[in-house]
Amino acid sequence: MPTTLNDSIAVLKGIGPKSVQAFAQLGVVTIADLLYHLPFRFNDIQERPLASILDQEKVTLKGRVITPPVVSYFGRRRSRLSFRLELEDHQVIQVVFFNQPYLNKQVALNDEKSIYGKWDQTRQTLMGMKVLKETDNIFQPVYSATKGLRQSLIVQAISQALAEYGPLIPEAVPSFLNERHQLMSSRAALQGIHQPQSYKQYEAARRKIIYQEFFDYQWQLQTASFNHRQDKGLQVHYDVEVLKVFIKELPFELTSDQKKAVNEICLDLLAPYAMRRMLQGDVGSGKTIVAFLAMVAGVIGGYQVALMVPTEILAKQHYQNFCNLFPDLEDQTGLLISQISSKEKNELQLGIKKGFHQVIIGTHALIQDAVSFHKLGLLVIDEQHRFGVDQRQLLLDQNPGLNILQMTATPIPRSLALSIYGDMSVSTIQSLPSGRQPIQTRLVSEKQVDKLYLHMQEILAKEQQIYYVLPIIDQSEHLDQVENVLNVKAKLDQVFPDYQIEILHGQMAKDQQARAMAAFKANEAQVLVATTMVEVGVDVPNATMMIIQSAERFGLAQLHQLRGRVGRGNQPSFCYLIGNPTTEQGKARLKIMVDESNGFQISKADLKIRGMGDVLGRQQSGLPTFKYANIIEDSDSLNQARQDVAWCLQHYQDLNQNDREILNSLNQKSRIEL
Repeated sequence: MPTTLNDSIAVLKGIGPKSVQAFAQLGVVTIADLLYHLPFRFNDIQERPLASILDQEKVTLKGRVITPPVVSYFGRRRSRLSFRLELEDHQVIQVVFFNQPYLNKQVALNDEKSIYGKWDQTRQTLMGMKVLKETDNIFQPVYSATKGLRQSLIVQAISQALAEYGPLIPEAVPSFLNERHQLMSSRAALQGIHQPQSYKQYEAARRKIIYQEFFDYQWQLQTASFNHRQDKGLQVHYDVEVLKVFIKELPFELTSDQKKAVNEICLDLLAPYAMRRMLQGDVGSGKTIVAFLAMVAGVIGGYQVALMVPTEILAKQHYQNFCNLFPDLEDQTGLLISQISSKEKNELQLGIKKGFHQVIIGTHALIQDAVSFHKLGLLVIDEQHRFGVDQRQLLLDQNPGLNILQMTATPIPRSLALSIYGDMSVSTIQSLPSGRQPIQTRLVSEKQVDKLYLHMQEILAKEQQIYYVLPIIDQSEHLDQVENVLNVKAKLDQVFPDYQIEILHGQMAKDQQARAMAAFKANEAQVLVATTMVEVGVDVPNATMMIIQSAERFGLAQLHQLRGRVGRGNQPSFCYLIGNPTTEQGKARLKIMVDESNGFQISKADLKIRGMGDVLGRQQSGLPTFKYANIIEDSDSLNQARQDVAWCLQHYQDLNQNDREILNSLNQKSRIEL
């Protein structure tokens, strides 16, 4: 007898130990897991006129069997069952089933039968896949499966689970919202997703599941934000006039968007609760100087500030830039990376502990046990999706009330950002600093590389520099067509013998990486052949050409990041995408890169194609996997869920007991007293 949705799927008929293991590979362990293992598509087996059917299309045809079914055998255990079928419009077709001889017992002369299969236009033959029963649903679900797990077993298991455990399926959305938005119950939605009787029922079920996913996500985000605002934060009482002096001494004028972002961040620092803010902007929009000024405000207010970045190359660059822009703070600024000597590291850690170092810039070395801050008030995280949730939590646990500013160069529209980063405030930099040169982007095939070499020669002759980026550094059985870094360097050495070519990849020692990058920055090397290590933040204004090998293997947001490494000086810049996409989607993706230069639009397209987790870093940032929802295509539902959750939080005490229990059951960790 069913007890709870946490029952193991092993209680279902036909689910033995091997099937349990196979289901587990799909993340399906309990009945609840099984019920929410949703189909990714449907085979529509509605009958259609023969004239409307395309070659190789999967269809259902109904007619009368006009010849006795004949089974013929060939080879070992191979068979062919064939008969002729007269359709309702009196057309006659051939039906063939391979390796299913037992079906001859289901088909007899003069029977009326519906056959599902693939239509062969040339042979006027239906390659049979299934003899349908009158009870068969016209929509056949197709599920993600794995080795040893048949579609028929998944369908059977879900059907049994719905029948036996259906009454136990809890409602996941408050009743008044179901009524307001005309949504079916969660139980009816699962029934309609797995076993739709019509397209209308399926669409209604899908609409509820999408809203339910978004509502659950928004509830967790906004309750976390609510709880956070109840906790006391570290208020940074800085002298605004002193900060204005630092801003006035900058060698450039801030853009209006930068000024607005600085104001928003500084107001957060003065608030009684800890700052949680996301600073987003396009590549090269000037996010770093905004973060630097927030750090300066923290120092003025008497606190230590830390900037955590994903690579040592970027840490050194930020350290040098910060010291150059704010020389008065250089003596108080420390660089904490693994590359420094043990003596330097010990001295730096002591300086951090004693409070001698007010500004600390480093990699994940900042969260090592040996690092103890004297009075940390602000943590800035560059490219936040590259750091794990647990890594950030370490510093929070050690420094209660800590203000956190996170930066990302994968910008998305503000309304969408508010829905995705619901537990954070969002500052957006849209405009680019003056003087930025537009980057001309061109798509070339492997066969056109020789012509590309001619343009490279022109760039080098002007004493400008070139990035040449590849997706991997050595051969593997899966990517054996991708040229690796060493092969490309050898080729370029032959083509450009008069120029210095350096390599940079993750398997090099840290000191080798530093030397290679330093040589490129100093123009001692004119071409840098690298992996995506140069994707984030590297700033070499003299580099005016970016070449990306096997561009189809990169996401759009990543391609845009790489392209943003050039166009940083006052010279015209170019980006070449070398690729041979084999799919229509692949071709469309690269065309977006050629036609579009706005990072917000590119990120939006990338989110639609690849999904939120892959673009924004699900594993690193704790973003969820939506089973049916797409944050771009279903953005209206996402925004509606955000508004509804905000209303529920504001009017929590006015809700009936049943709706309050539904809300609290969404996530026990976010249970609150309102």
